[in-house]
Amino acid sequence: MSILEIVSKVNITEGVWNESLEDHSIRPDEFDGTTYYRVVKKVGQLNKGTVVTDSGIIYDFPRIARTMHLESGIKQAFNKPFYVEEKVDGYNVRIAKVQDQVFAFTRGSYVCPFSTDRLVDFFDYDNFFRENPDLIVCGEIAGPESPYNGESPPYVVEDISFFAFDIRIKNSDQQIPTEKRYKLFDEYEIPTVTRFGRYVSSDIKEIERYIQDMNKKGCEGLVFKPTDPSGKTVKYVTAGSCLRDMKVTSQLMTEYQAEFFTNRMLRSLFYLIEHDLPLNDDFLKKTGDALLQPLYESIKKVAGGEMITERFKVRFNKKKNIKKLFEHFHKCKVDANPVRQEKIGQHWHVEFVRRCFPSYEVIQKHWDGHSHFD
Repeated sequence: MSILEIVSKVNITEGVWNESLEDHSIRPDEFDGTTYYRVVKKVGQLNKGTVVTDSGIIYDFPRIARTMHLESGIKQAFNKPFYVEEKVDGYNVRIAKVQDQVFAFTRGSYVCPFSTDRLVDFFDYDNFFRENPDLIVCGEIAGPESPYNGESPPYVVEDISFFAFDIRIKNSDQQIPTEKRYKLFDEYEIPTVTRFGRYVSSDIKEIERYIQDMNKKGCEGLVFKPTDPSGKTVKYVTAGSCLRDMKVTSQLMTEYQAEFFTNRMLRSLFYLIEHDLPLNDDFLKKTGDALLQPLYESIKKVAGGEMITERFKVRFNKKKNIKKLFEHFHKCKVDANPVRQEKIGQHWHVEFVRRCFPSYEVIQKHWDGHSHFD
């Protein structure tokens, strides 16, 4: 089916499509000889992050509402049973078949060369998509050897792992019902996030025990999903997750909006009060360390004439995809360069450094004495 036939199903005419290409609201892209289109600005029913292919439309993954008070949030969101799953700290991908190839798409609607390369290590995707070509597997890739994240779940001690949490349908912005999704995950042996089961709002004490245990173990949080696929999904995170978020980002604080940090401070304090935990010296010290220590190190580097950098280690199956990852970084305006690559066992082990020039530039101007208004 042609692209124009595909988009006509969502009431986008040839004129609107061509106009969207001309003003760059929709941008063509290519991976391994397969052309696809990235929606970078909302066009009709297609939100930013949507991917348009001649095999169908892969809708953007919807944002999930957050509650900062666990008990009140659950009561507000659900008057019927709901499912409880773990929220894994990683990055989101949508895995789909386009023509005869299977790709992992990022939230920004790019094919991720790294994630696509590693799909073979996660599950038998050929078998799944041969029998279910119109489905999209959504999940989180997490681990200490991620090319994007500085955090990792405590139970992934090396490399990366994949955790599926949703299955959606091409040409639809809806997910399939939870029970059917669980059956597909089990039938095709697709690894998933931890599934705690089905609950009602009066089960709050048991849910509180789950979240408190996750906080102690260093996990991120929980996601609450309705029995009706069209219902509201809600997420809730631990206090420890908020501190870890601040710690891995504060070295680049000048690149983030202030709300990123204030929201996490609020979440952590709500967590302490709701779960009857003290704001003691240990928590205050951890918060101060998370906010100030990495930023202090960044300023110290710039004052000494050094660039602010982040170092990553990743693994690939195919050597050709190493180059594709750095081409992807270039497209996304990420200043990253490889410093080492070596074949160890079945994987290529690659180390690279990301230069954090925006933060460096801001701090350097302040250090050089440039005046500013605030």
